Amino acid sequence: MPKAHALKAQSNSHPRGKIEVLPNAIHTIVVQATTGCYGVLGLASPRLHYGQATLLEAGQANQGVRVSVINDQLIVDVYIVLEYGLRISEIAHNIMSSVKFSLEKTLGLPVAQVNVNVQGLLHGPGTSENL
Repeated sequence: MPKAHALKAQSNSHPRGKIEVLPNAIHTIVVQATTGCYGVLGLASPRLHYGQATLLEAGQANQGVRVSVINDQLIVDVYIVLEYGLRISEIAHNIMSSVKFSLEKTLGLPVAQVNVNVQGLLHGPGTSENL
């Protein structure tokens, strides 16, 4: 994604300037929408480390999100780690809906796709056993 994406003013009004939204702001919206969903333990690195998912710390969570703009529509890829024992498809659908709603409400740009990539499953924070 380019350094900044300019949002266009309404076509029937005279432009008085432009609005730019930095990718970091979009990533932050996506991270908050994703981590607010039940069953998400955190965002993960897009690349596996020796076949294992790498959970990202709060300061690095933006690395678990990839955003691209095609024809003024957002395409979002989210890399996550889920809690073991929960229905993956249900959590993924919740993430898709939450991310799409948050971005469209906040930015006013249409979201074409939200792709959820489950990098791993871990036992919840209360147990010491991990997969």
